Amino acid sequence: MAGALVFCQATFAHGPVFDCYIEDDSRVACEAGFTDGSSAAGRQIHVQDPSGKVLLQGEVGKDNTYTFQPPAGNYSVVFLGGAGHQITIQSSDISR
Repeated sequence: MAGALVFCQATFAHGPVFDCYIEDDSRVACEAGFTDGSSAAGRQIHVQDPSGKVLLQGEVGKDNTYTFQPPAGNYSVVFLGGAGHQITIQSSDISR
């Protein structure tokens, strides 16, 4: 019985999905969502410097994307998916 309960909970669990790529020389585009297919619209995105200072913040749009002009130097992009769901991507990991 306990095994069946764990299986059922895992079946309904969802995790965040987040990726960013260089759209052109002046824009970075990010796509967000959840593994169960639910929308991330309205969830917060933070662009931070290496010390954690928030440089830009915004929300995932209805199309599950967020675009921004990247700051100079190293930075990270943080998807705040709620309920403990957070993913951070370093600028060095963002490619075309």
